[in-house]
Amino acid sequence: MLKIQKKIIYAIEAVVDIALNSGNGPVQNEEIAKRQGIPKRYLEQTLQVLVKKKILVGSRGPKGGYSLAKERRKVMIADIIKSVFNDKKISNNFSSDLSQKIIIPLINEVTENCYKKFMDISVEEICKIANEKKIQKNIPKRVDFDI
Repeated sequence: MLKIQKKIIYAIEAVVDIALNSGNGPVQNEEIAKRQGIPKRYLEQTLQVLVKKKILVGSRGPKGGYSLAKERRKVMIADIIKSVFNDKKISNNFSSDLSQKIIIPLINEVTENCYKKFMDISVEEICKIANEKKIQKNIPKRVDFDI
């Protein structure tokens, strides 16, 4: 089985968490870290990359946090993966003919097929599955002191 990097899993978890929990405004990174068990320092770096790649929007201040940059039906899992992991292909610097002509091209083809599948899956679809499986939402109640 091919191993998926933790940063890809963390990025997908963070975006889906934001989609599920952004009902009252931006979601703070501390909330995401607590719910998903992602180290806070690592999460902040990942969120900043996702902001830079226009998957998320960050806002500062006491009510600040992160929200999706576009509708969750328009955010594809492949977009998230591409944001945190740009190099999809294995380099073909192996010396044997077997590796150069068969194994590496085969692995690259399988990887490309997986990536194409992720192009068909939106954050909206993941949210629907999460709701069906009763993944707990934790939308904090925000107190507004405007008078």
